[in-house]
Amino acid sequence: MKKFLLSLLYFFILVLSWNAVVFVFANDNYYKGYDEFPSRNFHSFILADSHGMPLDRFSEKMHVYNFSSNSDSYADMKRKIIYLIENKFKVKTIYITADDHTLSPYRDHINNMDKSIIYTSKIDFNYIKEKYIKYNFPIFQFKVNPIFRIYLEDKLKMIFNRNEMTSNKIIWSELSEAEQRKRSIDRVLGQFPSKNKSKKLEKTLLEIVELCQRNHIQLIGIQFPVSNSYLKILGSKNYGANQVLKSKGLKVIDCKSIFAEKDHYFGDQDHLNPEGGKEFLKILLQ
Repeated sequence: MKKFLLSLLYFFILVLSWNAVVFVFANDNYYKGYDEFPSRNFHSFILADSHGMPLDRFSEKMHVYNFSSNSDSYADMKRKIIYLIENKFKVKTIYITADDHTLSPYRDHINNMDKSIIYTSKIDFNYIKEKYIKYNFPIFQFKVNPIFRIYLEDKLKMIFNRNEMTSNKIIWSELSEAEQRKRSIDRVLGQFPSKNKSKKLEKTLLEIVELCQRNHIQLIGIQFPVSNSYLKILGSKNYGANQVLKSKGLKVIDCKSIFAEKDHYFGDQDHLNPEGGKEFLKILLQ
């Protein structure tokens, strides 16, 4: 019995040690960006998913806080708006993504609900599970483990292939037309997996509209720029987030095609690069 207990103790020490390693990784990578809170000096905010990330902190020079995060859904954005309201931020304007894909059913599952819990004050079992159990024990998180595995694989490749290391960074404007088309097709297929939009996200978007109206916040929709190759493949596909906002009498700024002939402003088929982000902000905010 004593031997069994000792083995069990060693096992728990091993598990906790490994969890500590993954915890450090998760904080530096997976949760990155979700430990940041806006300054009260800002009264205007941009809320978007990965399409808002190339805007980085450039908007702050124009007194607008970029509150975007990779994979954010409308549910995550709603939590952020509630956080601003509950914490007495003097919010005047919110620019919110209204892209063709933002009501996609894939966003019901690929989102940041385990991260954006940090912005909610509602204490319930889900809060405890997401904020404390999942956060402190990332080895049990199905989202963190694959990212950590890829990270380790990349590090091992760097160690054992130092003499063969070449840059894998893709420059969108240097890709052939055929390669751009292939990547655009793959992206559209991923963003539009079915004909039906997410009713759950549509309901959440309507709740955001009502929340902003009730608190006298101007809500403006944004459709982010995408490449010409992506536009051609996208065609008329649209889950209708822009129409939801328009149906409530709200303004939607359609910038999808403004850089259609400027591939050098894109990092990939539907995301701007930092240079494109700066230029887009000049158009959007000035």
